[in-house]
Amino acid sequence: MSQPQEDERYGLKAFVDGVFDALYPSNVACRLCNSETILGEDCLCDDCRATLIPCPPMTAPEPLDGLSAAFVYTGGAALGIHALKYARQTRLAEFFGSAMRLPEDWQIDDVVPVPLHPLKLWLRTYNQSELLAKEVCRRYRLPLKKKLLSRTRFTRTQTALDADARTKNVSNAFSASTDCAGRSILLVDDVTTTHSTLLACASALKQAGAARVYAVCACSAEKELLRSVNNEEK
Repeated sequence: MSQPQEDERYGLKAFVDGVFDALYPSNVACRLCNSETILGEDCLCDDCRATLIPCPPMTAPEPLDGLSAAFVYTGGAALGIHALKYARQTRLAEFFGSAMRLPEDWQIDDVVPVPLHPLKLWLRTYNQSELLAKEVCRRYRLPLKKKLLSRTRFTRTQTALDADARTKNVSNAFSASTDCAGRSILLVDDVTTTHSTLLACASALKQAGAARVYAVCACSAEKELLRSVNNEEK
């Protein structure tokens, strides 16, 4: 066999092997912890799957008309959200977005991700809430209307703040377009703890004329919920 023919043969083999490995990977990493181990059909390792706790029904404080979350913010869910938000693991949006189910009695017109301030968006290069919202829109065939809501004031991260400080931090931080008037809006966010961000967004939308505002999140980190989970694990 001549050298060109041999090179062509090995080139074709490498191409076929690459396609085969992509379609039938022998070692796939867990979606949440990225460990390479034996995975189930959901592409999660046993350890992460065991720590995923579905969020129980939630009570929506005014001005929200409904509130729901997929998971409790603990274990593999907390690990995955942190990776999505801070480690650029944007592929996780598909996993969390597919788990964010909407109650049947929610009649939604438009989906709005909780916006980042332009400076924070520039620094991060993506809005994790928008990625989640796109997955929700795809699943439920709903329109994404991110221009209906904007963050007009740069705010500190909420992570280290208590409930009162969180409320003050996001007070008057959002502005809504009057194009939402008479519409039923679904807010999408990654994590809710005291609901202060969601309430500030809902308030802005209602002031602009929105008829109803619902919210769905990937995780709930409510203190009472986390305390209940920790007590059950003891």
